[in-house]
Amino acid sequence: MGRFSGLTDMQWKLLQPLLPPVRQGVGRPNPDLRKVLNTILYVEITGCRWCDVPIGECWAKRSTAHEWLGWFNEMGILDKVRNAILVMADLARLVDWEKGAVDGSFSPWEGGRAGS
Repeated sequence: MGRFSGLTDMQWKLLQPLLPPVRQGVGRPNPDLRKVLNTILYVEITGCRWCDVPIGECWAKRSTAHEWLGWFNEMGILDKVRNAILVMADLARLVDWEKGAVDGSFSPWEGGRAGS
């Protein structure tokens, strides 16, 4: 479990270009994507349940963030964001590649648990 208090201005500047332009059309107004991403990253980093996400100035409503999470996943945007975060952490020498581990029981490939 980790801690996360929201994206810094510099982190947001680096990640914002990876996000899609806000959706145009009729219906609800578009949310602040920085708040949406903060909320998604909070859940991913801390491992908390969606019902336990914080409420405040830098967070989106959990229902909004959850909805956008699905869309980000479908569009491959979340993978790009994760990659960018990993690259930033590596450049800042925050990743010790000698201590990495992979758990094959969660493999997305066929037979991941079967050991094939």
